[in-house]
Amino acid sequence: MSLFKTIGAAGLATALSVGAASAADLALYSDKTPWNAGMTGLAEAASKASGATIKLQEITPTDKYQAFMQTSIAGNNVPAFFTWWNGQQLNDLVATGVAADLTPYWQQAIADGDFSADQQALVSVDGKPYGILLNVANWVMFYNKNHFQKAGIANPPTTWAEFIEDCDKLKAAGFTPINGPASGGWMPFIWFSQLVLGTNPDSFVGLTDGSVAYDSPDVQNAFKVWGEMYAKGYFTDPREQDDQKFFVDGTASMFLVGDWHSGSFVEAGMKAGTDFGTFLMPSLSPEVQQSVIVEASPIVVSKAALEANPDLGKGVQAMMGADAANVLGSTVQVYNGNLKANAPNEIIAADKDLVAAAKPRALVRWWEAVPSQIQGDLVAAMGAFMFNPTADQATETMKTMQTINADYWASK
Repeated sequence: MSLFKTIGAAGLATALSVGAASAADLALYSDKTPWNAGMTGLAEAASKASGATIKLQEITPTDKYQAFMQTSIAGNNVPAFFTWWNGQQLNDLVATGVAADLTPYWQQAIADGDFSADQQALVSVDGKPYGILLNVANWVMFYNKNHFQKAGIANPPTTWAEFIEDCDKLKAAGFTPINGPASGGWMPFIWFSQLVLGTNPDSFVGLTDGSVAYDSPDVQNAFKVWGEMYAKGYFTDPREQDDQKFFVDGTASMFLVGDWHSGSFVEAGMKAGTDFGTFLMPSLSPEVQQSVIVEASPIVVSKAALEANPDLGKGVQAMMGADAANVLGSTVQVYNGNLKANAPNEIIAADKDLVAAAKPRALVRWWEAVPSQIQGDLVAAMGAFMFNPTADQATETMKTMQTINADYWASK
C-alpha cells in the first residue's frame, strides 16, 4: 500500500470506522498498543500543561493506522497529535504540509539539556524538527537465558558461524531458535533487512535510495541464507498474529526486534536481565562491518491544531520533559532519549553499553528509510516468501520487489 496515494473504498471505510475522534477532539493517535499506558500518561501531561483535553486513540494494526492517517490527511482532518516514523516516512509526511515545525520547542529542550542537536536531527527534515521523540531504540537480538543454559551455550555469539552453531544447539535442545512473526503489516522486513545489512551494509542503504536492485547479488545471498534457515527449522510459524507469543511462552529462544520491546516482555512476566538478555547481531562474514539498526519514533503535531490553539505548545514542552520520559520508562519501559531521564530498565542501559563497546555502523531502519509509496507492497512480497520459503518463491519475491522498486524510481 502506498501511504499517500488514493486508497480503495474498502480502505476508506476501514479508516473512517476505526474511531469517532477527530482533530477537534484533540486526540493523540497511535498504533502502538503495548505502549498504551505510557501514551496515556503523555496525553495527560500535555492536557494538564495546555489546558486542553487530549485523549489517546488507538488504531491497530499498523496498516489500518496508515490507512486512517492517509484519509485524515486527504480530508484535512488530521489529529492534533499522532505517532509516526522518521526517515523517508517523515519526509513524505512533511511534504503534505500537515506537520508543525517544532523548532522553538527543540531549541528550548536543547538549551535545557533535555536533548541534543544530534537527537533533533533524528526527527528533522531539511534541518527543521517535525516530531517529539517518543522512542529511540537499538535493534538487538533478545535471547532466553534459560534456553541458552540448557543448550550449553555459555555466551551469546559474536560471529555468524557461532550464531548458526547456537541455533543448531537450541534446536537439538528442543527449542525453536528464532521467533519470526509476519504480523502487523510490517514485520516481514525484519529478517530481510538483517540479512542484507549483514551481507553488505552499503547494499542495504542502496535499496532505500534506488541505487541497488532488489534482485542484486547481495539480496540474492540474503534470500539464500534466509531460505536455508527456514529449511533447518530455525523459525516459528509466521502466521501467529501475537508477535511476541512464542518468545514469552518459551517456544522460541531468540527474537530480533527493537529494545523498546523489553517492556512488553516484562509485562508478560519475564524478568529483564534474569530471564532474557540481548546481543548485537554479527555480520554474515568477519570482513563485513557490524551494523546496528537505530529506530527513532516521533509524535507529530498538527500544524493546523497548533495554529488554532497555541497553548498546545505547552503540551509539546510537557511531552519533551524528563517527567514525561520517566512516565514512559516506568509504565512501558520505553526510552525517548531524554538526557535527564532514567533508563527504563537494565536491558536498555546494557544495549547502550553494547553499542558503545562494539562501535557498529548505525543505520536507519528499512521501514523508515524506504519510500512510503512502495513500502507496503515490498513488505507484502517479503511476507509471501515467509509463508513459502522456497528457492522458487525467493526468485519470484525478488522479481516482484525489483519491479516495484524500478517502477517507482523510473517515475521520479
